[in-house]
Amino acid sequence: MSTTATITVEPVRTRRDYDAFITLPWQVPCDRPMVRPMREFERHLFDRGRRFRGRFSLTAYLDRLLLGPENPFYEHGDLEMFLARDGDRPVARIAAIQNRAHNEHNHDTVGFFGFYQCIDPGPAGQAATSALVRAAGDWLRARGLTTLRGPFNPTINDECGIWTDGETYPSFLMPSNPRYYADHLRAAGLEPVKTLRVYRLDLVNIPRDAWARWERIAARIQRSTGVILRGANFQDLDREVQSFLAIYNAAEALANGLLFAPMSFAELRSMAELFRSLINPELIRAAEVVENGMRRVVGAAITVPDLNEILRHTGGQLLHPHLIWSLLRMKLGRPTDRVRIAFLGVLPEYRHTPVSVLLLFDSIRTAIAYGAKEAEGSWIAEDNLAMVRPLEEHRFKLTDRYVIFERSLDP
Repeated sequence: MSTTATITVEPVRTRRDYDAFITLPWQVPCDRPMVRPMREFERHLFDRGRRFRGRFSLTAYLDRLLLGPENPFYEHGDLEMFLARDGDRPVARIAAIQNRAHNEHNHDTVGFFGFYQCIDPGPAGQAATSALVRAAGDWLRARGLTTLRGPFNPTINDECGIWTDGETYPSFLMPSNPRYYADHLRAAGLEPVKTLRVYRLDLVNIPRDAWARWERIAARIQRSTGVILRGANFQDLDREVQSFLAIYNAAEALANGLLFAPMSFAELRSMAELFRSLINPELIRAAEVVENGMRRVVGAAITVPDLNEILRHTGGQLLHPHLIWSLLRMKLGRPTDRVRIAFLGVLPEYRHTPVSVLLLFDSIRTAIAYGAKEAEGSWIAEDNLAMVRPLEEHRFKLTDRYVIFERSLDP
């Protein structure tokens, strides 16, 4: 009997299916440094309305307490989980994703896939992946969508892409996968459509003359523009989220074109709630100017500690004694070695001013004050030269690549 004949794919409908879907990433072999997904996030997202665990589940209650009543993605999207088995053995999974916010913004008919995992690097895994891609495509085609693109977990504003190049484990909120994933997706008829880059800077060995030059440039920019730099104001979270959201959506729309999907207030607010308990607010930077006697936020940079330094030793669990102890040590001044600059952008009218360069230097300076040894800028689309050039000019080195795949859903 051929491998293909033993592969079956079904949507997740039972508690048994749900448990197999959730636990499958922990069976994926590590052929490179990896970090497993966050269990609480996945349980919370995929058990919408507690339909699998029930109203009185302790884990459902804890996930709800930690992450809110429901993932804000469902305000503008839907998904269907599919599980592939080889005989009785779960071997791979995928989620088919309809993101109405993306298609309304771009006047598009794109469907997405995400949360792809496969435990088998051989023929069974390849056959399972192809079957899952077909199932996801059928689900999306039935909703009038004409293109399959991904992975997005579940949107471009979350983890996205397949890791194809890199030697060390990925940073917090960046995907992690074995090398064979890209081959499996290509065999399923998907083709690369966008490459995402990761840059890293050694903060310990910046030459003194280079640092002195950066400081002079930053000081000159501040004098000439009057830009005020500050940390995040977590005390007025709604107002801060609203300011950052306007910058984020405007900057990402310009940078990523038709890949972009706007982030909602609820999505960023949910993320900010999590960050408020984990992150030193000084790591998140705002650039303000005075207009008509009032301060206005015109640029923002979000830098996060690399919690993967900790999570890779906890099985991805947020509620883990090692993580809690490590977070306490962070509060007491023991930083993570790496920080990730996850976003840096300005309002469109400031795009051709030096404000973004000033924010980049300020983020580096803040990371050094925090005690980090390495800063990562990720991710940046390969064709986004407006961000690639400043990073390379500031001695960031290209270390990793991720790929977004796509295929037509024509019958």
